[in-house]
Amino acid sequence: MNLRDATNTDLEITYRIKSNSIKPYVEKIWSWDEQFQKKTHETNFTASDTKIIERNRKEVGYLVLKETLDEIFIENLLIEKEFQNLGIGKAVMEKIIERANSEKKLIRLQVFKINIKAQKFYENLGFEKNSETENHIGMKKNWLTKN
Repeated sequence: MNLRDATNTDLEITYRIKSNSIKPYVEKIWSWDEQFQKKTHETNFTASDTKIIERNRKEVGYLVLKETLDEIFIENLLIEKEFQNLGIGKAVMEKIIERANSEKKLIRLQVFKINIKAQKFYENLGFEKNSETENHIGMKKNWLTKN
């Protein structure tokens, strides 16, 4: 597995990964409007915040981080459906957790309420639920928390 910096040419790749990973959840919550999703993705895509996850030289996922002095916010960690459950997401998260611990930073993220699998994934990495909205669960992991 390799993480590489995204470039502006990765817009289509990241949209494909997004579609192949979270579309079923978005469809259940709001419905999936292809034109709206593409436009929103184009508007929100920031290459400088994005890492492309590669496995055997194939783009299989992407990671979007927003950082401050004392926090890492994971905006997205998306792995294409066919590459899920292979340990790729866990390996990426372990690197983030290791860095957050060494820099004494809090890690925050949110997941869809209906994505129980993702909630369990993060709980197994030591994250705890700390907020809730109509469609999302907020989770955090403090660098002091061992797991």
